[in-house]
Amino acid sequence: MNPPDSVLVLRFSGVGDVVLTAPALEALRAAWPRTRVVVAVKERFAHLLRQNPNVDDVVELRPGEGPLRFGRRLREKRPGAILDLHNKIRSKLLRWQLRDVPAVIWKKRELRDTLRVKLALRPYRASMLFADRYHAAVEELVGRPLPRGKLRYFLGPNDRDAADAVLLAHRIDPRQPLLGISPGANWETKRWPAQRFAALARHALAAGLQVAVQGSESERGLGEVIAKDAPGAVDLCGKLDLPAMGGFISRCSAFVSNDSGPMHMARALGVPTLAIFGSTDPAMFEFGGHAVLFAGVECAPCSFFGRARCPRGHFRCMLELSEQRAWDALAPLLRAGRRLPLSA
Repeated sequence: MNPPDSVLVLRFSGVGDVVLTAPALEALRAAWPRTRVVVAVKERFAHLLRQNPNVDDVVELRPGEGPLRFGRRLREKRPGAILDLHNKIRSKLLRWQLRDVPAVIWKKRELRDTLRVKLALRPYRASMLFADRYHAAVEELVGRPLPRGKLRYFLGPNDRDAADAVLLAHRIDPRQPLLGISPGANWETKRWPAQRFAALARHALAAGLQVAVQGSESERGLGEVIAKDAPGAVDLCGKLDLPAMGGFISRCSAFVSNDSGPMHMARALGVPTLAIFGSTDPAMFEFGGHAVLFAGVECAPCSFFGRARCPRGHFRCMLELSEQRAWDALAPLLRAGRRLPLSA
């Protein structure tokens, strides 16, 4: 395809999925430097894209806004092509409204993989990186092979200041070694037990680190457990909005997280990250310079996105990951960090 004046990219949610568009957007910009790149995203995730130099305009889907009204707003942007990196009912309806505009749709996974996992015939193992599937859609749109972009997250001008204000109010010095812990995830089978995070926090506190726990308002219970079981750890759950969360993560010497949006944000900020996986597949993502905990029990990974409960009732994929194993994986990241000469 010849470069259009404008390309509309559709990716409405969530934190991790939007952050993971960064390499594809960089590749798109490099291929079509004069094309205006417009991204449609849910309002609450728009901040993730606003500072990205490869995005010219962000169109926010407002709460309760229907596809007809939103489609009219998108048509006003006069897109010459559509890159659908969401491919769900909403984006399909919008593509239908803009059906005169050529579109390329990303392919989430092979149909045979979907059927095998849904029918519980075998565990899922990714055959392609998540970001590479986005990239393949960009190559299809442009019509030629392209160099891969990099995973980056661009902070807003006030994000660190907002985070620092919260940290200082809780007597945490953002300039001193800080371990960030993110114990939440949308699905129960993606959550390492809070008591294990607390034990890991005790290791870090004994080694001289400050420890802060971040999470959403709905994850306050997890933060409370960790702060109670690891005296000295500070519970910030519900106290950091999305911009401040990015600022907070950027202040961390290292970050420990389940498979979740904050994990991807930490990687995109270049913060040494220990990622903990249970029912989902770490092979979907790149972890150069970071560390991964994955038990690799025979029934895992059993899902693409996580489950409300373990289908076999034992939850071994998470329970077999001890806090000592986590500390052994985390300590080298801290020792290698530029801010913390760690001796323990």
